[in-house]
Amino acid sequence: MVKILIFGLSLREAVEDPEVEISLESPTTIGQLLEDFPDHFQGLMPFLHANELMLTINQKISTLEAMVKNGDTLKITHQGGDQGADGAMWHNP
Repeated sequence: MVKILIFGLSLREAVEDPEVEISLESPTTIGQLLEDFPDHFQGLMPFLHANELMLTINQKISTLEAMVKNGDTLKITHQGGDQGADGAMWHNP
């Protein structure tokens, strides 16, 4: 299972559940994961296309091309717009 945590008020309001776990058959890129599960991540697509997402895998900054596998924790954080109001801090749990 990949644990996906979503931070930032705008992103949390855009998805049904800000914490999901998804079992993968094989490792995949973050970008492919987001596309393969539109039921969970459809609301994130406008932010993705606007380059307003910060992605981390196991607390390491990543890109859409980074590979995720079962056992990983993927954090998706809003990094656009008014940083004081919505951007996440580096110390998010």
